[in-house]
Amino acid sequence: MKKFYLLLVVVLFPFLISNETSDNNGKNYVPGELMIQIIPGKNLQLIESDFSSINLKSKLLLSKRMNIWLFEFASGIISDKEVLSDIKNHKSILEAQFNHFISLRETIPNDTYFNEQWALKNTGQSGGVPDADIDATDAWDITTEGVTALGDTIVVAIIDGGVYIDHEDLDCGKNYNEIPNNNIDDDNNGYIDDFDGWNAYSHTGNVVSDDHGTHVAGIAAAIGNNGIGVSGVNWNAKIMPIAGSSTVESTVVEAYGYVLEMRASYNETGGEQGAFVVATNASFGVDLGQPEDYPLWGAIYDSLGIQGVLSTGATVNHNWNIDEVGDVPTAFASDYLITVTNTKNTDVKNTYAGYGLTTIDLGAPGTMIKSTRVNNNYGNKSGTSMATPHVTGAISMLFAAADSSLLIQYQEDLPGVALMMKQYILDGVDFNASLQNITVTGGRLNVYNSILLLQNPPFLSLNPDVINIVLEQETQDSTTLEITNTGGGTLNYTISIENQPDWISLEQYEGSLEEDETDTVKIYFNTSGMNVDNYDCMLNILYNYYNYDSVPVYLEVTPLINIEDNLQQKSPALSDNYPNPFSNSTTFEIFLNEPSEIIIEIYNINGQLVKTISKGNVLSGLHTFKWDGRNNNGVELESGIYFYRLKADKNVLRKKMVLVK
Repeated sequence: MKKFYLLLVVVLFPFLISNETSDNNGKNYVPGELMIQIIPGKNLQLIESDFSSINLKSKLLLSKRMNIWLFEFASGIISDKEVLSDIKNHKSILEAQFNHFISLRETIPNDTYFNEQWALKNTGQSGGVPDADIDATDAWDITTEGVTALGDTIVVAIIDGGVYIDHEDLDCGKNYNEIPNNNIDDDNNGYIDDFDGWNAYSHTGNVVSDDHGTHVAGIAAAIGNNGIGVSGVNWNAKIMPIAGSSTVESTVVEAYGYVLEMRASYNETGGEQGAFVVATNASFGVDLGQPEDYPLWGAIYDSLGIQGVLSTGATVNHNWNIDEVGDVPTAFASDYLITVTNTKNTDVKNTYAGYGLTTIDLGAPGTMIKSTRVNNNYGNKSGTSMATPHVTGAISMLFAAADSSLLIQYQEDLPGVALMMKQYILDGVDFNASLQNITVTGGRLNVYNSILLLQNPPFLSLNPDVINIVLEQETQDSTTLEITNTGGGTLNYTISIENQPDWISLEQYEGSLEEDETDTVKIYFNTSGMNVDNYDCMLNILYNYYNYDSVPVYLEVTPLINIEDNLQQKSPALSDNYPNPFSNSTTFEIFLNEPSEIIIEIYNINGQLVKTISKGNVLSGLHTFKWDGRNNNGVELESGIYFYRLKADKNVLRKKMVLVK
């Protein structure tokens, strides 16, 4: 029988002990109060009497089961530390402590208009629904970095009408390998004077100012906690401003081409040139555009993905089903593109926003969003254009939160880890009724959830890791494969059978597992029409879309020969062992008409050989064999179903037995 013990713990999450208070002389606890755990059976009044000099009085029972009380005392008679020490040492006291102040464990910036940024923290302001936000303040408690653990400066590329690069609340990156305004391509990247970014309209480094692009840039990466303006999703990411949201497609292709060149150059030179761009943002597009008419634009997303860059795209500002009517870029099929619709502060999809069960990935706040505007101004805008940079900023936050081992893996597999980052964004959403069945995820962006998934991702565990099965011809049987999520979050898996032989099939081919959940998948075997031989195949398990593991399956097909043709049965029948079920031991009886070799092989339910009993060149007549339920190593086996295969010369018999401990 298992025994359970009560453990006394002080739970801090989701709270953090504060180091400061505003009006209590710098103390981090309530003056004149103590929490005291009293030994069961001790007299409360006697304790009060022993400390009458400081007027100690019980105030409130906090936990009846643990006998914890809140007491008050006259502060200032002696030092608080001395009071606490004396009470801790009292014979009737088990434990005592100050009644500390706490604060919510989240990071609140001091930016002027942060209280209006409901998308980052929704407290119900302006008629909104509390928590209809992306949980940015919780994410900031984990990281507000603009540099990765390996020292790469994180950059988001804002492709729009331009950006007011001198805004007080925006940190626009510079290409320091380029000398501005000398009409020379100093870094030989194919772009002259691209010190501030690129202008695909004029094919120059003269980035123009644009109110829409400035607003978008601020949502993704306005400087946070600087005492002015607003906070971006990522406070410290650098902005790469690119003017390129044109009605002419060639301008768009040139804009993306600049990002591709800068990130590829960074990869190829070990960071000496280019920029560590992790995401591009497109808050523009072509209404009713059909992807097949824009193959070059669509191809760029895959090319960026190969270099490790994810892209985001805003869908239409119409209540259209993009699956049916099309859109560019949000109907493109690239794995490296995340497509976004618009949610309101009441946590419902905006009526004037596109959707699509296969084309639109998720929602994000996009209605009445406060952000930066030209000439150091600030104001609200609405639309899918405002929803999308929340996702762009969230992608950059994942790179800020990633540890060095994941970033090293990223260096070795840029497209693979980029797709992992995308999946963390999609799997981290808050499920939302208004987005269910009309978007891929059915949810709204939650950057905090995504970071938690990154820090504790789903992890696949398989049992067994190899399947061995021995079956006679013309036989059907089954075994099981356990699939467990030993990590965090949700693990979605799909099983395929390589080259799909006829002799194997599965009860189920896909599933979804939460943390610590297990699926037991039944595997069926059928040796009808098969020759005596050894066969194999591979079960491939794809999980969370971009990760996989495999389980090899080995099948031995043995002859179908009736052992009764050559073996005389006596009571109990040869086909039975006795007792069955058994606990300590079981006995096999065999009567041979002529001398023969006898082999008894015992397998567990997964087809793994656990015990072999062998007798060579035995005489005709009755023979008995006992088995004590131990394997070949002498270890006691667990209760369960076992199979034995009896081989006498070329004759084979296979039967089931049950071990009960």
